[in-house]
Amino acid sequence: MQVVILAAGKGERLEPITHTRPKPFVPLLGSTLIERTINSIKERNIGNEILVVIPSDYPEEYKEFYSRLKDVKLVKQKTDYGTASALLSVRDAIKDEEFLLIYGDILVDENAIEKVSSAAHNAILGVKVNNPRDFGVLNISEDGYLKNILEKPQNPPSNLINGGIYKLSSKIFEYIDKISKSVRGEYELTDAINLFSSENKIEIIKYDGLWMDIGKPWDIIDANKVLLDIEKPRILGEVEDGVKIKGKVIIEEGARVLHGTYIEGPVFIGKNSIIGPNSYLRPYTVLCGNNKIGASVEVKESVIMENTKVPHLSYVGDSVISEDVNFGAGTLVANLRFDEAEVKVFIKGERVSSGRKKLGTFIGAHVRTGINVSILPGVKIGAYAKIYPGAVVNRDVKKGEFYKG
Repeated sequence: MQVVILAAGKGERLEPITHTRPKPFVPLLGSTLIERTINSIKERNIGNEILVVIPSDYPEEYKEFYSRLKDVKLVKQKTDYGTASALLSVRDAIKDEEFLLIYGDILVDENAIEKVSSAAHNAILGVKVNNPRDFGVLNISEDGYLKNILEKPQNPPSNLINGGIYKLSSKIFEYIDKISKSVRGEYELTDAINLFSSENKIEIIKYDGLWMDIGKPWDIIDANKVLLDIEKPRILGEVEDGVKIKGKVIIEEGARVLHGTYIEGPVFIGKNSIIGPNSYLRPYTVLCGNNKIGASVEVKESVIMENTKVPHLSYVGDSVISEDVNFGAGTLVANLRFDEAEVKVFIKGERVSSGRKKLGTFIGAHVRTGINVSILPGVKIGAYAKIYPGAVVNRDVKKGEFYKG
C-alpha cells in the first residue's frame, strides 16, 4: 500500500519558526515531526512507497530540509488551493486501489498509523479530545460509520475529532473533482470526504493515545515535553567531573557537559552540543544539536534548535528559538507578565491567548541580539532580524528588521 503525507502547508500560524523551515520539520528531540512519521511507517512496514506532497514554490532555505528525506518520493503541489488540491497532486502516482493518507503536521503514535492501515477498507482516525469545538468533529451514523465531518461546531455531536489519518479508495479523486472552493477560497479535503462518505462506508478507528496537532508555536514546547517523558535516559556524550545531574537526562554522541553545570531532568542535549562551564539546565530543556550554552546561562522548558548559541549570562524560559541564532551577552527572556495573566501572542494578525501564564519568546532563524537585550513575554522575532544592544523588545519584530527599540 502506498502512503501519502501532506506536507505542503505554509505554516503561517507557526511563524517565525516557519520563515526558514517547513512546518513538518519542527524539531522533536533529535529528529523532526515528518521524519518521525516516516520512520514509524518504515519500521512497521506499513507502506511500499511513501509520497510526500511539498509546496510548488518554496523559499531557498527549505531545500536543505527536504534533502534530508531519503527513500521517499517528493511531489510538488500543482495548485496552492488547500488540502484537496494537495492530494490531487499525487493522483497520477497512485497505483493501488487503496492508499494511506497522513497529515504532515500531527504528532501521533505509530500504533494509530498501523490501526488505520489495517482497516478492512475505507477508514478514518477518530481521536478523543476534551475540546472538540476546536477541531473537525466526526458525526457518526446510526450504524457506527462516518456520516460527515463538522468543522469547529458549537455543539459537537461527539468528542471524536478528525485525527488526520485515512485509509481511502482511489475513488476519492472523483469526489475531489466534484467539490467547490470553500469560504476560505480553498478546496478542502474534508468536503470531499463528506461527499465520499455519503455514498461509501468509512470506518471510524477510535483512538485515545498520543496525538497532537502542532498548529501554534507553543505546541512545539508541549510536543517535546510529551516525548521527553516517554524517552529512556541515556548518556552517550562526555560529562566532566563536577557536573550534577538530577532526574532523567539524554545526552547524545559528541556532546560535552563541562565542570560546574547543574542539570535537572528531563532534559535532552543533542549531538555535538557544549554545555557550561557553570550552566543551569532546568526541566524540559531541549537542545536539538550543535548548541552552545555557556557560563552562567539558565535555560528552562525551551526548545533551542540546531547551531544556536547562548554563550554568556542569559536566561531563556518557556521559549522556542530557531536554528543559527546568537544571543549577545546578558540577553534575557521574560516569561511572566507583571499581572500574572495568561500570555497572549499574535497569530496571523489576531491576538490569541496561549493558555499559559509562563511563556517567553519565539525567535526565527539567523537572529542576532546585542548585549543586554531584554525580550518581553509572548514576543515574536522574525528570521534574520537584528536586535540593537540594550533594547527592550516589547513588540513583534518583522523578518529581517533591525530593531532598536
